[in-house]
Amino acid sequence: MKIKLLLGFFLIVIFALSIYVLRLFYTHHKVSIKIDYPSSNIHVPNQNETLIEHDKSWLKDSLKNFKPYTYPATEIKIHMDFKSPDDKSIPTKLVIDNLDEYKFFCLNEILKEKKLEFAYYQAKNSTNIVIFLPSDKRRNQIMQDLKYYEIQYKLQ
Repeated sequence: MKIKLLLGFFLIVIFALSIYVLRLFYTHHKVSIKIDYPSSNIHVPNQNETLIEHDKSWLKDSLKNFKPYTYPATEIKIHMDFKSPDDKSIPTKLVIDNLDEYKFFCLNEILKEKKLEFAYYQAKNSTNIVIFLPSDKRRNQIMQDLKYYEIQYKLQ
C-alpha cells in the first residue's frame, strides 16, 4: 500500500516539475514575427465613386408569372431529350409487377448486364420495374428470358 502511495506521489511531482520547466522555457523564449508589407499606393474607392449596376430584369419577369407561392430558391425546369431526331421508332415499355426480392435482384443484374434502360418503383407492398426496349430484336430476347424465368409481364 505504501509503495502505491509513494509511486502516485512521485508521478504527481514529476508531472508538476515538467509543467514548471515547460512554463519557464516558453516564457523566456518568445518568438516574434515581423511582417513587412510592400509599400505600394493602393487606391480604395469611396462609396460615392463606385457605381453598382443592379440587374432588375429577373424581378420584372417574375412579376409577369405570378404564383400564389414562392420557393426559398430559384425554380428551374429543364427538359433534355436524348432521342435523336432521325430515330422514328417508339420504344416499347415492358412492365413487371409484384416482384419479390429474389426476382428483383436477378432482373436488376440482367438488365444492367444487357445495358437496358429501366426504372423501378415501389407501389404499396410491391416493387415494379419498367423496361424500355428500343428494338424488336432486344424486345424478343428479353421476353424469352422472362418466359424462361417464369416472370409475368405486361407489354405496353
